[in-house]
Amino acid sequence: MKLRVTHRTEYRYALPVHGNTNELRVTPLTNRRQKSLMHVIRVVPATRLERYHDLHRNPVHRFEVEEPHTALTIEAVSLVETLPGPSGLLADDPSKALLGDESLRESFQPYLLPDGPVHITPQIWRAAIDIEQSPGGIHTMAMELMRTVHAGSTYAPGATHIGTTTEEFFVHRKGVCQDYAHLLLALCRAVGLPARYVCGYVYDARRGEIIGGHASHAWCEVWLPGQGWLGLDPTNGKPVTDAYVAAAVGRDYRDATPVSGSYWGSGDREMRITVHLEAR
Repeated sequence: MKLRVTHRTEYRYALPVHGNTNELRVTPLTNRRQKSLMHVIRVVPATRLERYHDLHRNPVHRFEVEEPHTALTIEAVSLVETLPGPSGLLADDPSKALLGDESLRESFQPYLLPDGPVHITPQIWRAAIDIEQSPGGIHTMAMELMRTVHAGSTYAPGATHIGTTTEEFFVHRKGVCQDYAHLLLALCRAVGLPARYVCGYVYDARRGEIIGGHASHAWCEVWLPGQGWLGLDPTNGKPVTDAYVAAAVGRDYRDATPVSGSYWGSGDREMRITVHLEAR
């Protein structure tokens, strides 16, 4: 599938600000599941963009607007070709014994440790262990962990905030895609399954069929030995398909934030984000 993605972020400042520095992680990744065909970023006021790759190999654009301004607009337009992922249980389901391999733990240590908002409490650990002890391999376990998050949680915008931890979310189980993804990370890491956070977009052809469609969305990827990363969307309770476009990965939300930055100034600030996806 070919998808055109438009991500627009607008800031309005009550008083002039300056030294506005931002990092953008809005460039679709190129990997075995998707290919970035075109990507353009426009910033107003106009400024020079620097590009580099971070520790998680995400393409990052950085810019700074020195002169005073009362508005900032960032628009990223991308064309991406995606491939379908597995819709059900894989024929080759790797054994859970492979997760005990020391080389695997060394290679994926950042995606195995609790950190930041991903807390592994005794309650979360117990829920993960109960599923780990069920029959089946790693893929079977990962799917069940995803279903557990999906079935036991309620999508409720406004119930949580950007800094909500898995410990807090696990109590009431009401939140948004970021909370769902962080909890799945905690459950996976509790049983030694490498898991990383993914920020991107999902195309909803029927408008309303997919939670998080036509907006910034978050899901997880788990590592299957011998097969690579597998995308799982706990918010919608299903594996990632060709409707998903990944823009950044990391240990948690902090590593994959689409737009982050700081500026010098005072007064109120308003932010508006619009995302539009269309099939080409």
